[in-house]
Amino acid sequence: MTLIPTKTRRAMIRAILAAPLGLAALTGPALAQAYPEEPIRLVVPHGAGGGTDVFSRLIAAPTAETLGASIAVVNVTGGGTAIGAQEVARSDPDGYTLLSTHVALLTSSAMGANQMGPDSLTPIAQLASETQVIAVRADSPMASAGDFFDAVADDSRPKLGISAGAGNHFAFLQMLMNVPDYDVNFVPVGGGGPSMTALLGGNIDVGTFTVSEVLDQVAAGEVRAVTVFAAERDPALPDVATATEAGFPIEIGLDYVWYAPKDTPTDRIATLADALETTMADETIRTTLTERAILPNFLRGDALEATLAERWETIQSVAASIR
Repeated sequence: MTLIPTKTRRAMIRAILAAPLGLAALTGPALAQAYPEEPIRLVVPHGAGGGTDVFSRLIAAPTAETLGASIAVVNVTGGGTAIGAQEVARSDPDGYTLLSTHVALLTSSAMGANQMGPDSLTPIAQLASETQVIAVRADSPMASAGDFFDAVADDSRPKLGISAGAGNHFAFLQMLMNVPDYDVNFVPVGGGGPSMTALLGGNIDVGTFTVSEVLDQVAAGEVRAVTVFAAERDPALPDVATATEAGFPIEIGLDYVWYAPKDTPTDRIATLADALETTMADETIRTTLTERAILPNFLRGDALEATLAERWETIQSVAASIR
């Protein structure tokens, strides 16, 4: 029998005892930091087929490829987007349940529909912006912003399509602040997609939409864009006057933002923001968005926090004046 010297045996024992510790040191934190390792669920609190839904799906596919994990887009509607937003806010802050929305998160919170508010979520990144328009059926007598304001001031009681507490509801309320004694009928039909269906079906007379949501119907001669709520005319609708041109200086738009639950680890927020920034830098994506009248407008970190804080303050002020 060959005897192993004492010093050698001690060295071997130390090596054996150290091996599991070394493995744990290697795999424990490393595995804890690995993200994402599971499919991600992206909640869109807007109806299927609307602008936010289409935009979210367009962005989710290349972002999933960058992350190396699938992203399942799920529509969770109701409560002026509050139901979907609150579902995400109540989810585990692990980066596997996210929210894709826009100003509706702020408007529904300001109007009391979302009791949890924007502080229940962590913004990841703002991706793009869109201008909003008023649209009517092609056979409507309304052809300008002035016609709209005349209609809401007389006894015709036009039916305005809204999702209570959401961005389209808030947009109409902002417009109606210019009319001392308006008389309208708010019809809760939902966001952009359902509103367009209701408009074409004659269930509402007027809807507010993003430019991208009306382009196809305008081209088909089914819908007329009455006015654009921006400082300048939209290149996609060059013949449609702005509300400012008609004497109503109103600017209303949507800024698409992805959120995670509050207390999601900062490294995971950074991983998601990096992937989204890669997506928004892709020229194919940017061209596709521009062709749909969507302006790439990426923000993250402190710049995003400051922008959202300013936006939230403005919306709270408008909401207070409406009540």
